[in-house]
Amino acid sequence: MADGNPPFPPIGQAEKVSVELLDFDVNNPRFTPDKQPSGSGDSAVISTLASSADLSELIQSISTSGYINIEPIIVIERNGRLAVLEGNRRLAAVKALRDPELAKEARISTPPMEAAQRATLNEILAYRVANEDDARDLIGFKHINGPQSWDAFAKARFAARWLDDEHVKRDAGQPHLSLQQIASRMGDQHMTMHRMVAALYVLDQAERNNLYEIADRKKKAFSFSHLYTGLGYEEFTNYLGMERPDRGADPDRAPVPEENFGELRNLLTWLYGSKERDLEPAVKSQNPDLRRLQEVLGSPAATSILAERNSLDEAVIEATPVDIRFQKHLINANAELAHAVKNLEGFDPSTQPELQKIAESTVKRANLVKMNIDAAIAGLATD
Repeated sequence: MADGNPPFPPIGQAEKVSVELLDFDVNNPRFTPDKQPSGSGDSAVISTLASSADLSELIQSISTSGYINIEPIIVIERNGRLAVLEGNRRLAAVKALRDPELAKEARISTPPMEAAQRATLNEILAYRVANEDDARDLIGFKHINGPQSWDAFAKARFAARWLDDEHVKRDAGQPHLSLQQIASRMGDQHMTMHRMVAALYVLDQAERNNLYEIADRKKKAFSFSHLYTGLGYEEFTNYLGMERPDRGADPDRAPVPEENFGELRNLLTWLYGSKERDLEPAVKSQNPDLRRLQEVLGSPAATSILAERNSLDEAVIEATPVDIRFQKHLINANAELAHAVKNLEGFDPSTQPELQKIAESTVKRANLVKMNIDAAIAGLATD
């Protein structure tokens, strides 16, 4: 061991270290808005990882075979201890197995272990880096497109932090990476990362300016894909007054003009709702509601209705041209009548006499529609 006391591995080398020296990374990108630990203690972190990263299978495997030091965790020194940049899930499993009381606090169950297997939990193979730059390539590739892929928000946050550090280098006149280069090093060949980081910057801008906070969302789940997918549509960026994304350049840290801050607040509320204002999100699910919102944003009148009523259904009606609405209603009415004809034997005159008046009303409305269509076609023929 090197670096004196405590006995840390030399920088750039992997050696076994005592689990007692290892801390969870509180800045773990995996801790997204809907997967935040309830506190900073080990039990809160382990509980969160148990619910979001499925520790049960890993705990069962380690309890049966012991901890196998094949792939080192990646650590960095912070305040005289070692923070785990990569391997927090493995550390959570080990800590839970080592301490039944900690596992109980985290509300997870651990199986009994033989003494030989339990002895493997005292030291973990760790590779020490001098700074986070030295670990990013491996972590990024593993969790962006690798076997333990993070969710979209975690990926965006990881890439954005990396990009922020690269911008510090750029401003200091040092060699640096662009987001396109970062994405490539993480195995992203389709520049999906650019859309994710651009959307993250929109969220950050809203929070910096007290327009909207993710913590105010109505639902516990946070569907980040609603935003980064929506910003790929011209109607969304036009509504926000944003420039269309240029994937050859790093995203703008403040992409929405100040005069469009009201629109930014509206959009995030439509996507995620608001607990404080007791507003449900207008977008219930990405398919088909995101496309419906795209249609609404293309119509100023429909957008105004959405802003006033928070009803996507009403706004979509306004956004739909009247001829399309008429066609849709007539086709739907005809289809419903076809169903009624097929189920005529279900009519019971003794218990459903009111249906006679409904049928009469239906005939009158059908005749009125037919009369207007005939008149319009006759007028077209005489023109």
